[in-house]
Amino acid sequence: MQNLNAPVALEWAVAAAATAGGTSMAIVGAGYGLTNTSGVGAGFFPTAAGMLMALAGVLWALQLAASHRTSAAAPVTGDTVESLPPHHESESALVALLDDDNSEEPEADFPDRQGWARVGIIAAAILLAALLLPLLGYTLVMTLMLGTILFFVSKRKLWISALVAVGSALASRLVFEVWLGTALPTASIDFLAGLGL
Repeated sequence: MQNLNAPVALEWAVAAAATAGGTSMAIVGAGYGLTNTSGVGAGFFPTAAGMLMALAGVLWALQLAASHRTSAAAPVTGDTVESLPPHHESESALVALLDDDNSEEPEADFPDRQGWARVGIIAAAILLAALLLPLLGYTLVMTLMLGTILFFVSKRKLWISALVAVGSALASRLVFEVWLGTALPTASIDFLAGLGL
């Protein structure tokens, strides 16, 4: 049972550090101002990131507390833990993630041919998106870029790629244009500009 204390203590320390660091980041970010005359202030994104980090730390701590209660309720005989559910292994998730001995295959230093093709597709999609943004506008370019990456890199079905790409582009436009008041690039082609793109 003693070998379980070090990994659990490490997880508690990381969760506490995430909570404290995120809270500090949110407080410092809020000092820069959340809003501005043009919309979003300089401190909005650091504050949001800090709050998310702090929330992640709190949720991690709650998960650790819940797993501690579950393992404490299990009968213990000697130095072995019995009757634990399958998802409560003797090693914590963090230790299993950091443990290199669990890997069955050695990691390649460079991508294989398919990996290079994926890197090329992503790089080309980002480059084309940057070049086409003034011409086609944010919504159409973001939809095409996400759809391309989902279809060619993630190997998703075409209709799923299109649905997720359109939904993500519209959701991000809602967040930035409507809620945050940030102006996104619009299309310079008259037909697309007339459609609000």
